[in-house]
Amino acid sequence: MEESMLVYYDARMLAHNPTGWDADHPEWSDAVKTMIAHQYPDASLETYTHPECPTRMTAIVDRLWAEPIDDLQWRTLSAASPAQLQRVHTGTYLAYIESLAGRSGWLAQDTTAVSPDSVAAARLAAGAGISAVEAVAEGDDRHAFCIVRPPGHHASTDHPMGFCLYNNIAVAAAHARAALGHARVMIWDWDMHHGNGTQAIFYDRPDVLVVDSHCAAPFYPGTGHLEETGTGPGDGFHLNVPLPRGSGNAALLAVFEQVIQPAARAFEPDLILISAGFDCHYLDQTCAMDETGYAALTERVCALAEELCDSRLVLMLEGGYNPQGLADSAHAAIRALAGHTIAAINVLPEDEGCAAVAEAARFHANTIARLGYRPLGGAAGRRPASKGK
Repeated sequence: MEESMLVYYDARMLAHNPTGWDADHPEWSDAVKTMIAHQYPDASLETYTHPECPTRMTAIVDRLWAEPIDDLQWRTLSAASPAQLQRVHTGTYLAYIESLAGRSGWLAQDTTAVSPDSVAAARLAAGAGISAVEAVAEGDDRHAFCIVRPPGHHASTDHPMGFCLYNNIAVAAAHARAALGHARVMIWDWDMHHGNGTQAIFYDRPDVLVVDSHCAAPFYPGTGHLEETGTGPGDGFHLNVPLPRGSGNAALLAVFEQVIQPAARAFEPDLILISAGFDCHYLDQTCAMDETGYAALTERVCALAEELCDSRLVLMLEGGYNPQGLADSAHAAIRALAGHTIAAINVLPEDEGCAAVAEAARFHANTIARLGYRPLGGAAGRRPASKGK
């Protein structure tokens, strides 16, 4: 059944446009070239341009205009306020990022960079998630997709990383808890890079369940091991699923069936957020997914959200650097959010990622079984079934 869904986009985010190498830090350039050669062996360093470029957004938007989806509503958004950002970032860090307005240059040797309008774009990207979770909480529309950049899942409380300035998904999750009364929020990060920033922000928290499927270390950023499960009150609320390169649609669908679905049913979230990176698409050269896989993942998450949290579901763009693969994948995911069913799913004859998923599911089985009995505070026990739907 086709349903109305929301898309958040603001063309001002196109003004974030870092380019080229950093001539002031040749040692950073050398480190980045080594990283690129490792991740993309066939890439030409002579013709390299910054992959987090405006074309990422225009490819998605142009595709949506060329192939319209029924009942899709475009929504405007507001920039995140300092108070909203400081729910997950320190005041010192916020002041540092804001001081970069109007400047150009690299912030670290992993190609995190700014151009004069990058800070304004980052505020808008974080604000999109806030606007989306507020809209789905109101109940008129239960699904939303945020076309945003710069991405966010590598940004931690106090430092930028991996193209990310503010952690968009973390800001949205914190807003959902602080302002909208959602006691439990679940995040699934399906970007092929581990969302180390999101993990760090919520690592000691039992109110945000973070599940992250990604290419296994030493793939960038080198974190996300099975054993990284949280600390203190947050122990057991971080489920990492490291995958081999070349994993395809079958592997990610297995992540859903063997980890996401049982964990969500145990945790009973009030809201599901997806860090929707599309760089597992085969055109990004590292994994072997295609748009049918992303459509199937989204379709299944929609059904899970309907079962558990009155369909409250928001997808926020993270990675995906091949314009064609990104446009195909995002369009397919948005169609699924709007209720269009997927007719067929392409799968590899053999998908080595499936074995890695099975291993992760065995590792996390006891933790998942206990999620429903982890208190948010006070006496232990499963919370009441009613969640104010």
